[in-house]
Amino acid sequence: MVWTTNRIVALALGVVFTLIGIVGFFIPAENSTGVQALFGIFDVDTVHNIIHLVTGVLGIAAAFTGQSRIFNQVFGIVYALLGLVGLIPALYLPAGSYGHDNGLFLGLTHINAADHILHIVVGVVAAAVGFFVRDTTTYTTPTDTVAS
Repeated sequence: MVWTTNRIVALALGVVFTLIGIVGFFIPAENSTGVQALFGIFDVDTVHNIIHLVTGVLGIAAAFTGQSRIFNQVFGIVYALLGLVGLIPALYLPAGSYGHDNGLFLGLTHINAADHILHIVVGVVAAAVGFFVRDTTTYTTPTDTVAS
């Protein structure tokens, strides 16, 4: 297989998200609600870590099965939308039940403003690569010259 831009991006996203998912399980909780701060910035919890692991494994698998362009397109759209939709306060449930926390995104996981920015940026980059970078490779074959 040729190492195309889409393949490299899918593999890089896969490795980074897998590592972040694994590291997230070893970060101590900062409060009684289970909120953890990855690198002291990004909110994570068990559900968030599992999502990162699944995303990472899919990225790695896509890089080695020839599906990297499709992965980048889908990942890009999903993560960019997740970042944008995460800005809607009404989607944090139950609101106000976690002290200073705004609640869980869709009642599932902790996500903060840093997560939203990262999701938007990574999503836009992946989508741009997936939709606008063509992985065409031109192969030339040597011409046979036969002596007469």
